[in-house]
Amino acid sequence: MSWDENVVRYRRDLHRIPELGFQEHKTQAYLMERLTRLGLEPKPMGSTGLIADIVGRGPGPAIAIRADMDGLPLPEETELSFSSEHPGVMHACGHDGHMAIVLALAERLVEERRFDGTVRILFQPAEELPPGGALPMIEGGALEGIDEIYGLHLWASAPVGTVELRSGPMMANADLFTIRVKGLGGHGSAPQQTKDAVLIASQIVVNLQTIVSRRVRPFEPVVVTCGTIQGGHTFNIIAESAQVTGTVRTFSRSVQEQVIAEIRRMAERTAALYDASAEVEYVKGYPAVINHERQAGAWAEKLRGVVEVIEPEPDMGGEDFAYYLQHRPGAFLFVGAGQDQGESPPHHSPHFLINERALPIGAEVLYRAIHA
Repeated sequence: MSWDENVVRYRRDLHRIPELGFQEHKTQAYLMERLTRLGLEPKPMGSTGLIADIVGRGPGPAIAIRADMDGLPLPEETELSFSSEHPGVMHACGHDGHMAIVLALAERLVEERRFDGTVRILFQPAEELPPGGALPMIEGGALEGIDEIYGLHLWASAPVGTVELRSGPMMANADLFTIRVKGLGGHGSAPQQTKDAVLIASQIVVNLQTIVSRRVRPFEPVVVTCGTIQGGHTFNIIAESAQVTGTVRTFSRSVQEQVIAEIRRMAERTAALYDASAEVEYVKGYPAVINHERQAGAWAEKLRGVVEVIEPEPDMGGEDFAYYLQHRPGAFLFVGAGQDQGESPPHHSPHFLINERALPIGAEVLYRAIHA
């Protein structure tokens, strides 16, 4: 079988054995075995990750290619013949495809040796949940001696045969916050004797929506989403405490700091209005993915005539590939993997599917990044 046929087989093998972040032991073993068969010497790194170097025909740049490895904690409902064999865990974001693409790329590079320098393939655990696996890989030496780094993400909302690539901001800062409200509980029939934490938390949720509409410049892309609100025990007791959690997405560091300050101000002052208190815990997650202009531009030129290159609006999703781009120049893009007919189930859905026709395209896209 050719490398572009093997990529589908690799993807299906890996789809069967999804594992959560830093638990990718079967996945790591599968990748190690395949790379060893190619005559490479894979090295474990970052707990359950690994790297392997492929040396070209002569001196040249050292380029890293990254694939993420982890699945998601949800049961699969695709009815595929190669569905997850691990109950409650599924490759619902395309990471199985990313690994398969990079495996097929390695196979082709070893077979052809038509490049100069070194290509380091980098399989990274735990992309899905901060603090993520990129930093442990970097701390382990994954970027030592590397000149540039490239990565991709299969994108179910884009048609096969397209890639989305831009210089500058590609994906957002992805932060999370928790607001804990402390009031005074009591009987549901006597609200005047209480400080209703559920009511206060609800008012905070409403007020936070004005950060985007009234506090940040209209030209700045910002998302403030409250994902959960929890409080109370039963219908006739006014809750003494409540909790709100959410996420913030920004691109600018200054806007990020402004939103942090606004969340604290609004939560604390809203609670104070009801003679209660609110405590805000804010955690900065993955930084924004900022593609380097020279690398993104050169990659786009290499891809013209191979695929349709689209310059997208920045995406508000987060990716820990951002950390690599803080240390080395490079770029990150989306490869269209939508279904040929009908709508594609969204990423992180138990029905998520990728179009396997995108897999050899993804390998070709990374192959072009390596070749001058």
